[in-house]
Amino acid sequence: MKKQLPSLLLRIAFLILFVFLIITKRFQLWLIIYIAGVLLAPIFGRIYCGYACTMNTVMRPIQKFSRKRGIQKQKVPTWLESPKLAYAVLILSLATMLLGKRVLGRDIPILLILFLTSLVVTFFVKSTVWHNGLCPYSVLLRIGGRFARYSRQVDPSSCERTQKCIKVCPSGAITMTGIDNKAIIDPATCHQCEACSTVCPHSAISYTKIG
Repeated sequence: MKKQLPSLLLRIAFLILFVFLIITKRFQLWLIIYIAGVLLAPIFGRIYCGYACTMNTVMRPIQKFSRKRGIQKQKVPTWLESPKLAYAVLILSLATMLLGKRVLGRDIPILLILFLTSLVVTFFVKSTVWHNGLCPYSVLLRIGGRFARYSRQVDPSSCERTQKCIKVCPSGAITMTGIDNKAIIDPATCHQCEACSTVCPHSAISYTKIG
């Protein structure tokens, strides 16, 4: 828990900022933080998702709660996790904003709508459905993460295939397809959130420069 405290406080700080911008109706300013995350993704990976994204921050406890109550379904159709869906949601979100401005003459709080939608989705299905298949913000972040210079990586010599990292990864970025069928992390989908590093009993996962 002590290892996670700094990152937890950072996520809470961004959550408080998000709530403040929503209350003061200045939620468009959040786009500045998102754009910064997109620009940094090719260097540091998807750190926006791991630390700044308020959806991810609130989805974590919701997923834990729904799993314990047996509400969340672990098996879902594979098409729900298709990256192509994120493009469709992105186009729909932009169209809604434009139509709201031109037809209704007002700003549609699309960011708030997506935030609430992500919570509802995660209550019933695993978080990877939102992160990999529905989140429109993941479109650019996934592209940037693919070229990340730094990312969470697994040391094959230390990995003992416990698969604990796979169970806690919110985006399904870890698979057992590496050297000798050991864990490997996909930078394009990894949120750089420390969840895997924390649970690994052999300290085989660290945030390092990709060789």
